[in-house]
Amino acid sequence: MKKILIALLAVAPFAAHANLITNGGFEAGALGNYAVGSTLLPGWTVVGTPGQNVTLQGNGYLGQSTRQLDLSGTSDSRGGGIEQTIATLAGRTYNVSFDVYTGGLRYNGGVDFRINGALYGLNLKGDEPGNTTKTYAFSFVATSTTTVRFQDVTNGLVSHLDNVSVTAAPVPEPATMAILGMGALALIRRRKNA
Repeated sequence: MKKILIALLAVAPFAAHANLITNGGFEAGALGNYAVGSTLLPGWTVVGTPGQNVTLQGNGYLGQSTRQLDLSGTSDSRGGGIEQTIATLAGRTYNVSFDVYTGGLRYNGGVDFRINGALYGLNLKGDEPGNTTKTYAFSFVATSTTTVRFQDVTNGLVSHLDNVSVTAAPVPEPATMAILGMGALALIRRRKNA
């Protein structure tokens, strides 16, 4: 009977959840610079030190196959960043993932990642060989609405960000829970009868 319950768990469908982030791949918006305070980059607010900016780069920049946002902007110095506030449910677990490219030793960038002001990732690097990005993943439990923030933290030339995603952690659908409950009851009855 344990095998049956394990099999039920293995094939149980889970509720699918969409990305809560708007424009996480940075495919929307005009290529170019966005100054601190700007909300013209769809879904995002540019944050940081006055005078800083971020730069939306096109396909092929530094060998990348998709558009990316360079948090170091045209100033190539620390402080530029972006944030977005999303609707989340208190007590619910969410998964965050994103790609970082910081150019290795040649460019030496770095990205800090925060959720509601709390530091989750410090000076994240994307120094994979062959000009590829590195994917980071974090989980958090929401307390209310959630603000995610990415900020350049080095004086490096490149602190690229791409493919930002926030999704609710999977929760079994009600039908799945009912099937699992019936299986558990069957196991209990069988044990009592044995």
